[in-house]
Amino acid sequence: MTSDPWRCEACGAAYDMAGRSLEVGLVRLALDGPEGFRLGSAGIEAEIAPLLEPCSCGGRLTPGGDAPLGSDPVVAREALIPLARRGWAVIEECREPGLSRLREVWRPRALRLLGRDEELSKEDVLELRLEQRLTDLRAEIDRARAAGDEDAAQMAHARYIELGTSYARRFAAR
Repeated sequence: MTSDPWRCEACGAAYDMAGRSLEVGLVRLALDGPEGFRLGSAGIEAEIAPLLEPCSCGGRLTPGGDAPLGSDPVVAREALIPLARRGWAVIEECREPGLSRLREVWRPRALRLLGRDEELSKEDVLELRLEQRLTDLRAEIDRARAAGDEDAAQMAHARYIELGTSYARRFAAR
């Protein structure tokens, strides 16, 4: 996944929008439709900015930055939902092969985001659990490094690699 850097105006904390590709992609589809679709927030920053929760320091997130990327920004779910519904309707109707594949990749997370959990299969639920565990392990690695505990960071990283390999196998088997 390529980076899509944003920063806090107040404290300078780095954020990576790449981890929010579903949310940003649905907004882009809602606004621009499927023609010329691309990932990332470039070109729709003004529409994305109001959908982001403030930094933990209270500062506003803005696009750009060149520092090492940090955590994923938090998206204000209630503000996102109307655009996400429109974007998901666009991708459901689209027959372009690239977007059709992306729809399949995004489907479990999109259905959860849209509150349509009853449409998730048992396999989808397992995939979402694996994704959440990977996210939790990444945060554990970051916390351990921030605390200066490289041994704990390496142990969490080893678990991340093991679980990530399992996840990749499941995903490739689709």
